[in-house]
Amino acid sequence: MLAEERRRQVLQWLEAEGRLEVSEVARRLAVSPMTVRRDLERLEADGLLVRTHGGALPVGAVTPRELPYASKRARQVEAKRKIGRAAAALIRPGETVILDAGSTTLEIARHLPPRITLKVVTNDLLIARELADREGIDVYVTGGQVRRGVYSLQGPETEAYLRATHVDRAFVGADGIDVVYGVSTTNRQKVPVKQAMLAAAERSYVVADHSKLGRRAFARFAGIDQIGTLICDDQAQASCAMQLEALAEAGVEVVLAP
Repeated sequence: MLAEERRRQVLQWLEAEGRLEVSEVARRLAVSPMTVRRDLERLEADGLLVRTHGGALPVGAVTPRELPYASKRARQVEAKRKIGRAAAALIRPGETVILDAGSTTLEIARHLPPRITLKVVTNDLLIARELADREGIDVYVTGGQVRRGVYSLQGPETEAYLRATHVDRAFVGADGIDVVYGVSTTNRQKVPVKQAMLAAAERSYVVADHSKLGRRAFARFAGIDQIGTLICDDQAQASCAMQLEALAEAGVEVVLAP
């Protein structure tokens, strides 16, 4: 069986059964588990399913598990670069900006124009390190508890810092965006941090690649009406057209990064 035929069969089983295990798919297709994992990686990169430990779920499934940073960084790499470039282009010299923790917001930091003058507030140690030596950029770290494996800060100190902060723009990550359920994350402890970021900003942006559209993650932190702008990659036009249309009808400005 050719790779494309295998992947079509996997998607058919997933639609019918709601969940798949690597070992079971390998048995049915008479291939190795490694071959199945590669197929699942390709299907996830195309935004057609969500990989889990040992298997896969449909794109719209609730996902309660947060991935380590190393795993997040390896997913949707080009889409995140596009989003980072488009988001960074919106920032004006002299502004104050919040960058939420995450691999997508790290790409915003990496794409900031040279010699731009900014104040950047972040709860991400990797973003702080990325910008620490940039001439013209003043970096403010929120404080709080360091989360092992993801290098972000959270807790009452983080929330208090953000509540005492006012910025021009906040760029917040998400693990799920659904027009009915709202914007969600895999970790409930992130909820008050993200809410404080949105409240601190004159303009708020959710940055998320196309694989997050139509998904409902474990913990909701905002309604669709609380989003000013969604910045997503242009693959969403092909894979999530109905979601984009519903978001636009709900009043969300959608920017698709080419």
